[in-house]
Amino acid sequence: MAEHKLPEGFDWRAITPEDSPKTPIDVMNDPQHRALATPDLTSGDVAFDFELPVSDFSDGTERATGETFHLLGEAQERPVALIFGSYT
Repeated sequence: MAEHKLPEGFDWRAITPEDSPKTPIDVMNDPQHRALATPDLTSGDVAFDFELPVSDFSDGTERATGETFHLLGEAQERPVALIFGSYT
C-alpha cells in the first residue's frame, strides 16, 4: 500500500493537539488504522451479532420498552438494514 504524504505547505500542527505523540501522517500510515478503513465483511457475509435495548421515542423523549433487539435473531426472520450516522 502506498504511504500517505502531506501536500507541500500543509500545516499539520494546526489540526493536531499539542500533546499528540503522532502526526496525522503517522496515524494514516499505521497498519492498525489502515485496517479500520478496510471492511472485514463483504456482501452476503453474516454480520457480527449484538444485542441492544429498544427505546420508544414516539412522544419526543426516550422511554425504555423493556424489549431487546438481537441482530442475528432478527436477521434470521427477515432482512435487516443498519444505518450509521452522526448528528454532530
